[in-house]
Formats: sequence, C-alpha cells, structure tokens
Amino acid sequence: MRNSILISLIFFLQNCTVYCENEAERIVRQRMESTNTPGMVFLIAKDGKVIDEGYYGKANVELDADITKSSNFAIASMSKTYTAAAILLMAENGLLDLEDSVKKYIPEAPDSWQTMTIKHLLMHSSGLVEDWELHDWNKSNEMFLKTQTNEEFLKVHFNQELKFKPGTDNRYASGHFVLGIVIERIAGSSYEEYLEEKILGPLSLKETFVDHPYKIIPHRVSGYFDYDPAIINGPVSGIGNGILIAPVAYGRGDAGIRTTAYDLLKFYNALFTDDFLSDQSRSLMFEPTRLDNGDKVSYGAGWMNWPLGGLAVSEHSGVFRTGFSSQALLVPKDKFVVIILTNLRGSATFTLAKELASLYYPELEKLSKKFAVKDSNMALTNVHLEIFQTINSKKENVNIHMNFPFSYYSKPLKESISSTESITFLGERDLQDQKVEFFGVDIQTLRYYRLNGKKVLYTTVYLDKSDKLVFIDYPETE
Repeated sequence: MRNSILISLIFFLQNCTVYCENEAERIVRQRMESTNTPGMVFLIAKDGKVIDEGYYGKANVELDADITKSSNFAIASMSKTYTAAAILLMAENGLLDLEDSVKKYIPEAPDSWQTMTIKHLLMHSSGLVEDWELHDWNKSNEMFLKTQTNEEFLKVHFNQELKFKPGTDNRYASGHFVLGIVIERIAGSSYEEYLEEKILGPLSLKETFVDHPYKIIPHRVSGYFDYDPAIINGPVSGIGNGILIAPVAYGRGDAGIRTTAYDLLKFYNALFTDDFLSDQSRSLMFEPTRLDNGDKVSYGAGWMNWPLGGLAVSEHSGVFRTGFSSQALLVPKDKFVVIILTNLRGSATFTLAKELASLYYPELEKLSKKFAVKDSNMALTNVHLEIFQTINSKKENVNIHMNFPFSYYSKPLKESISSTESITFLGERDLQDQKVEFFGVDIQTLRYYRLNGKKVLYTTVYLDKSDKLVFIDYPETE
C-alpha cells in the first residue's frame, strides 16, 4: 500500500513538472508573438537549481543567428543590483559609510547635495533626476550622443534642481550612475576594474561584462526597437536596430551590465548566501527601507521589495533604448528566481515574470481569473470600499493599522485607487497557521477584490487579527 502511494505521488509530481514546463513555454511564446520580440530567454530556479528554462528566437535578425544559452544580453537597469552589491561590499570593508555625504567623494557637487548620502542614492531617496528621462527622444538623441565622459554626465545632474530634499521622498532616479563614480573615486580604478576584482572574478561570472560598444563580447545579442513614428523619428517602421548612444553611456553604473541568464542566476544565488554579503547587507537589499522620517518605502539597495499575494517578493526590471528589456522576480526566503531577458525594448515585464512564478506559487495567479463569490462579511467589504475611496486623503480611519505604509503608494497610484466606485468580493484566504508577517504585524487574512471604476483594478488586502488593514497589494489591471 505504501509503495503504491509513493508511486502515485511520484507520477503526480512528474505530471505537475511537465505541465509547468509546457505552460511556461506557451506563456513566453505567446508574449513573443504578441510583441513581435526577436529573441527571449527565461530561466526559473529554486534553491540554486534550474527547474525550467527556454531560449527562443533570434539573437541577431540580420544575421539570422539563434538565441542560445550563451546569448549575452544588456540588462539595462537590472545592472543597479551589481552596483548596489559593490557599494555594500565597500561598506562592509570600511571603505565608506552608507551615511557619508556624497560630497565627501564628489566635492564639486552642488551645495544642495551636502545632505545627500550614499544610502539615499542606493534607496532612490536622493532627490536626483533620472537623466534618461530629461529629453524628448522623438525629437533628438543629442545628449546621449554628444556626452562623452562620466564627468559630463555628472554636470548634467549638477545643473538639475533636486526633485525633493534628500531623504524626504523616493523617486526612481539615476543615483546608481553616481554610485558608479563614487566606486571609481574610492577604488582608484575604473568601475569595470573594481567589479571584475570584487564581484565578477570571485563569483566566476565569466560571461558577465561591463558593456562597451567597441569591446568584443562573445555571443553579444543585438538590440531592437519597435519604431513607431509617434514615439521616435526613424527611416523604418516595425522592428529596427536599437538607438545609438555615446560609448561611455553603455557602461554606466545604473545600466552597464551585459550577461547571460546562467551568469545572472549565479550572481543572484550568491546574494542569498553569507559567503558574499553579510546578513545585514542582504536585509538592506531584500527588505523595505525607511525615509529619514521613518516612513517605509519599497526601494531597497538595488531591489524593490513588495508583499504580493501574501509573499515577500523582490524584483527589478531593465529597459534600454539600445533595444533591450529584462526582468527578475525573486522570492528570497525560498531562493526562488525568475529571469527574463529579451532584445526588444519593453517586452519583458513584471506581469510576465509574475505569470511564470505563479506556476509554482498559485497565490501569485492573476486575480482577474477569480470569480465573484458570496460575500461572507459585507460590512467589512464596505469598510474597505471607504478606505479605497479615501486613500488619497489624509483622513484618519480606525480600521487602518498604525503600521500601514502609506508611503509605499505613489500619488498617481493613490488617485487611481481612490477612483473606485464599487468593489466585488472575490474570496479570502486564512493565514492564521502560516506565520505571515509584514511591517511588524502578523497577517491573519487576505481578501481579494475587483475595484470597479473608470479603470478596473484587482487587489489583495492584508488584515490582522482585529481585521485592521495592514497593506494593499499593488493593483493588477485586466
């Protein structure tokens, strides 16, 4: 009897594995077809071992060269995770303090940078602009063609007013580019040389490079852009070669890494262990951080950290005008990793990574797949409707937990949620026996809703034992 049960279990698990593999391939191929993506790679791993992977399409359309395991992609802003790791290593080795003023290392910076710290740059709370967004790329690519040195790019930032006082707010910006300069000034060598010495060499990342258009990089994948005349001027329509930028811009600390899916996984696996970074450094990476006033925000050191479907998820994406997009989604406690690399700007998304992850974590399935069910507590649902509708105000609500992180939500997101006209109950999940904690609060229940308004949204709310609201998941769209 025991043997028959064991055989049945093995057969069931094998069927589940085959289903997940087939479904992952279907999801990825469908995404490629719908976006006309030339080439795409996905890799899924857990506990350091690859459990599924796929390599599809073309690495170079003009040469008709296929994507392979060795295909080397620009990962754009996902490069920030390497720069963050390098800064944390410097802090561990006493070469800098995260509370140091940036002007200690870049003394020529404006006086407004005096209170800006290394940690502010890491956590996107510096007030800096995102210089990639300063120009209308449809009219001109001039700045990113003519700006030939890091010092010139620094001056661009010097000439821009800060968006807010450092440490008082958070906005995604090019702070990791500035951190790349800090690394060079402390190390007395180039950003590339320091990464090679402290990260790429020690971790045997032999297929990872700081990019440069003149450098010979084995299995270099070509980048592409979907040229829409309404977005960018060009002599083609449909798929065309990625936009050219100045050589120095390819290898900046915020966007400069080229790598393969397997080397990327090796790097992420190293982040999960004590052999590379300390537990304190990992906490800075994979847990929410705080603004100077104590408000929690999702940005960690190189990662964005969210509760999602009751799981603690870390993620980062990358989009490059040279013709690439990438996405990583991690569940750090399980050492679970989803990696997506593509050679079309904008085709790798968090939604795609989440859909692949949901094959192994059903709690991450799209909420739009859920059906309306009989409401077990209409009074509580009405409480949540009021919270949604007033989240954009400063109105106090006794039904919201004191630890609720209002600072997690941007103003546009709050405005979107507050436009909810009615909500539909989609079910709930009891977590009392699972020891789920977020923001220092034990989560007892998850409730699922469709938010009905001008735009339909789906979200999950997190409740404590007293039914006080602890968190609202970043909403999904249909």
